[in-house]
Amino acid sequence: MKKLITAIFVLGLSFYAYGQKTVTGTITSQEDGETIIGATILIKGTTRGEVTDIDGNYSIEVPNDDAILVVAFTGLKTIEERVGARTEINFAMVSDIALLDEIVVTGYGSQGRKVLTSAISSLDAKEIENLPQPSFDQMMQGRAPGVQINSNSGTPGGSIFVRIRGTNSITAGSDPLYVVDGIPIVSAPLEREGTGGQRTSPIADINPADIASIEILKDAAATAIYGARAANGVVLITTKRGTASRNARVTLNTFAGIQNFWRDPSEAVVDARAFEELSNEAAQNRGQSVPYPNPGSGENTDWNSFIFRDDAPMYNVDLSISGGNDAIKYFVSGNAFIQDGIMKNHRYERQTGRVNLDYKANDKLKFGTSVLYSRSDRTRADNDNNIFGALGAAFFNPPNIPARQPDGSLTKFSIFENPIAVAEFQDLKMITNRVLANLFGEWEITDYLTFRSSASVDYNSIKEDAYWPTQMNEGAAVNGQGRSTVTVDDNVVWENVLTFQKGLGGNHYLTVLAGQSIQTSDNERTEAFGQQFPSNDFRRITSAAVQTSSSAGTEWGISSFFGRVNYDYGGKYLVNFNVRRDGSSRFGEANRWGTFPSVGVGWRISEEPFMQNNSFFNELKLRGSWGITGNQNGIGNFASLGLWNGGFNYEGAPGTSPAQLANPDLKWETTDQINVGVDMTFLNERMSVSFDYYQKVTKDLLLNVPLPRTTGFSSQIQNFGELENTGWEFDLSLAAVQTQEVQWNINFNLAHNEAVATRLVAPIEAFTRSPIRLEEGLPLFSFWLHEQLGVDAQTGDAIWRTQNGDSQSETFNPSTDRFIVGDAQPDLFGGFTSDLSWKGFTFNMFWQFSLGNDQLHWNRFFQEHGGGRNTQYHVSQLDRWQQPGDVTMVPRMTAANYSGSLRPSRFLEDGSYVRLKNITLGYNIPSSVVQKLGMRSARVYISAQNLITITDYTGLDPELNTGANNQLVQGIELYAFPQARVLTGGFTLNF
Repeated sequence: MKKLITAIFVLGLSFYAYGQKTVTGTITSQEDGETIIGATILIKGTTRGEVTDIDGNYSIEVPNDDAILVVAFTGLKTIEERVGARTEINFAMVSDIALLDEIVVTGYGSQGRKVLTSAISSLDAKEIENLPQPSFDQMMQGRAPGVQINSNSGTPGGSIFVRIRGTNSITAGSDPLYVVDGIPIVSAPLEREGTGGQRTSPIADINPADIASIEILKDAAATAIYGARAANGVVLITTKRGTASRNARVTLNTFAGIQNFWRDPSEAVVDARAFEELSNEAAQNRGQSVPYPNPGSGENTDWNSFIFRDDAPMYNVDLSISGGNDAIKYFVSGNAFIQDGIMKNHRYERQTGRVNLDYKANDKLKFGTSVLYSRSDRTRADNDNNIFGALGAAFFNPPNIPARQPDGSLTKFSIFENPIAVAEFQDLKMITNRVLANLFGEWEITDYLTFRSSASVDYNSIKEDAYWPTQMNEGAAVNGQGRSTVTVDDNVVWENVLTFQKGLGGNHYLTVLAGQSIQTSDNERTEAFGQQFPSNDFRRITSAAVQTSSSAGTEWGISSFFGRVNYDYGGKYLVNFNVRRDGSSRFGEANRWGTFPSVGVGWRISEEPFMQNNSFFNELKLRGSWGITGNQNGIGNFASLGLWNGGFNYEGAPGTSPAQLANPDLKWETTDQINVGVDMTFLNERMSVSFDYYQKVTKDLLLNVPLPRTTGFSSQIQNFGELENTGWEFDLSLAAVQTQEVQWNINFNLAHNEAVATRLVAPIEAFTRSPIRLEEGLPLFSFWLHEQLGVDAQTGDAIWRTQNGDSQSETFNPSTDRFIVGDAQPDLFGGFTSDLSWKGFTFNMFWQFSLGNDQLHWNRFFQEHGGGRNTQYHVSQLDRWQQPGDVTMVPRMTAANYSGSLRPSRFLEDGSYVRLKNITLGYNIPSSVVQKLGMRSARVYISAQNLITITDYTGLDPELNTGANNQLVQGIELYAFPQARVLTGGFTLNF
């Protein structure tokens, strides 16, 4: 009997061994091809399983071909697949939206989005990677509701217009606070040399490829923890850090591209024949003889061809290495970025290096550091809001004169520069060396009490060398002119934070945070100026016959105490309290300290018992918040003090003079904001919708208030005036298709904001010839123009609206008959994103739009001159009235119709646009191929930016904002060169 049992047992084992086999493979993310560590592989119906190793590989023994493998990983869809005859099975996993509770970085902490009571928009690295732009603020455009972002011009490394829930100040700045890895960074331009209406962007010093996530804090419940600098919103940047891995992970990403026009500036002006015909017509209308008897028989110079490149190159290379073990983790990266502008003499280069380290000394103590070194080299030239800049000169110089004289010298026309002089000979270089460094230590005192201390520095050293050669007007008069400037800006921050987190039993969960912060900022500038150089070959100041020099310095500091309490009852009832008290050296003794509180509440209705059987909502949450934030920017560091200037002489003796009247009562601008919102998810959490409504009232505006002349001063900075921003935001995300082979995700966001001045001392006029007027009860950025109702079809004279309501030209008075005829604020703005992937292919499309905003085409004001001067014409001049019966808005070419005292509303156009901002086609090469080459994953892609723009605006770019350095100006185009259309190709390799 024993022999029989033994025989049966052996026979059974042999049959089992016959069917049993080993299956191996690799598990990756279908989204990016990255291997997944820690995924579980189970044999269905058993408890037998394995876990992927540090390289995403697994090996498992299966009993037979009918075995079914179940692959699972948190946040990803579970896969079940029959083994069959295979011995190698690779799996590509996709996101399971229903399982995810997104972790959101908040000020000094983080929270799950489901229990968040504030309005925060999030972007991760995947949404902005490989975009051909130098700075991450450009990449945020159209991707977060309520965040309005425009590229002011096509200047490489130039400033970007960013507004979170509107414009909150007139003089104190409306740009958000940027915080990178806990460091409040310098985002205001620091250059000395101005080139017109554009400034440089310090944000571009940061490599976007280093970014892991971006959080945009919008309501007071989110921003009040940053107090006196949070009125304009806060942008939190978290950079990438290392994770434990058996081998170092190396990533190489590179792309190259070309840039060209989406709208050619040469098409905005007329050729020589049309120029001379128009000039002849104007002369005849004045009763004069024609200046050009044979139109088109002479020169025909296309000035724009001398200042623009046909194809401007762009290059980018990113290399990163990350890894570590349980004790030490590291992320090290390097970047090189080069962008030539489509306008000559414009270039931006950046080289960065980053080291992020985390060290776990023991179970209770850890240390870390984030260090960025960045060097930016800029080549710049006069342009943008500058009639003497390259584009202004190209638009003013007539086309019927040669670019050069027979001897090769540049042709000189009137007071304007020859465009070639600016595009080829002006020499303006700027080098920025920047260090962003943070060192922190964290002590887990108990399981629920943690102390963190950090010290940070943002150090900027800027060297500018400018030379205006004798080919340019500025240099010709003094035989060459130069200036050399060195600016050092040093910011140091020390912060200490104690955090208590504990479940109190009975579904009660409490987080309490208390902290202290101190920041100092020092700015020093030294410059040397010279004229009368031996020749243009000598450009250092030491070679100038006439030399002067000067230096200046300023400093400020802010000390803060802050706290937060989060209470969560059963993940259902949520309360958040924040308070910060700031003391700033910028304000008067009577108001040096300010307190900024906020409260946020949330109710997850979907967690109530009466909602448990509903089949419609997966998540339904109501949110509400109120709070106060402050603004201390834009007024200078000593605005509250009585100041005296030195450097004055009286009969050869040194002296001083009063420069500013003291105001010891000067205090913060404060913004009071309420927000109500709702978050919903449907369709097994495949669709999510958020809606927010807000109202912001900014009080105690920092304004220059007129003073009686008896004081000896014309004005003084005081707290006077109010602004109000009201708006709403809508955000929809949809996982439209989620199968093993196809994933299609859609996002659509839409927002509206209206900013109105509700209290002012007096109307404020802005920009060249005052086309913008700020007035009580009216929207910000309102255009104050002479409203043209049409053109008399019989006489060709312009018809104007008058104060008494008639439209008779004889009663029209240019001094009094000006009206608010529109504003630059859009009615709606937002974006649409479509991400599609199929069997390794990815197709991304991103549209961005702005609707209902007016744009002032101020180039037309100077170029549609009716023959009043002998400068170039805009093509719109061709639509002028010529004979009785003509229907047009461009009047007859006479002096009265084109008087310099007129600000015609016909130049105000609909600036609405819809733009295909980016489109990318990529392919993830199969892991079975790349692993044979020693790589974890590989991706190739091609991309186009600004490929399609749909607009009725006739200017060079509906996004242009020439007055980017003027807080009161938005929506004006004046000789700013446009954004480029960009075509790129690249690849990403992971080892």
